[in-house]
Amino acid sequence: MREDLQVLGPPPPHSEAMRALRAWIKRQSGITFSVDQDVQFADRVSGLCRELKLTPDQLLAKVTQGDHAAAQRLVEVASTNYTFFFREPESFAYLIAHVLPGLPPGPVRVWSAAASSGDEAYSLAMAVCETMGDAGRLRTRILGTDISGRAVQSAEEGVYPRDQLAQLGATRTFRWFTPAGRNQLRIADHLKQMCTFRRFNLTQTSWPFEHRFHVIFLRNVLYYFEPRTRSHILEACYDAAEPGATLITSVTEPMVDVRTRWTALRPAVFRKKER
Repeated sequence: MREDLQVLGPPPPHSEAMRALRAWIKRQSGITFSVDQDVQFADRVSGLCRELKLTPDQLLAKVTQGDHAAAQRLVEVASTNYTFFFREPESFAYLIAHVLPGLPPGPVRVWSAAASSGDEAYSLAMAVCETMGDAGRLRTRILGTDISGRAVQSAEEGVYPRDQLAQLGATRTFRWFTPAGRNQLRIADHLKQMCTFRRFNLTQTSWPFEHRFHVIFLRNVLYYFEPRTRSHILEACYDAAEPGATLITSVTEPMVDVRTRWTALRPAVFRKKER
């Protein structure tokens, strides 16, 4: 019984195991937790320990010894996959009014760089279809990436609880979704065909993209990283972008402490120089 209590009880936020797990997360994913986030991190690890029926020390042993499944789950619980459709609508308003009309002819590539369960990528697909019609749909491809394998799998399935679509309103919900049973809705097939989802760590050294992007949404993720890592990600995005491409971040992202080649157009909107 005491052993069960040890496994299921909340881990002390400042224990040696917790410090080691935070350090491991930082090395593997670049995600940092400040001192005032110790309790939040401990709560997440506590939930994972209950799920895996491990103590924090046992979890630490597994991830440091190369247990891929445990390591993947630890990274997933460390990252926050909170999202919803058309989150921060001012970003989409700018995209629709100023970015989509100015896209060059030919194939268009859009990247949702912290896609979570796919809400943002599919919101981008809706915006393209509503603004550019069938011609825009046929020439636009959207890549959604996330560090969480579970989030990527959820995005690929494209099935959402009805209450997760509250921000869309009845018109968009009716237009872009079909019933999927149990009070769930499925994204329309022609939107799904526009989107591809892959697991990807923004902090990895080399990026595998064959083609550069015309639009990059990099929102609600930079604040997980230290300034040096934020700069690396922003500069890597610059190299992965077409000349004249647009980068849209979140208005809450910390940008004042990083230097970048991107040109700021307005808060949370940046542009890559033309050739």
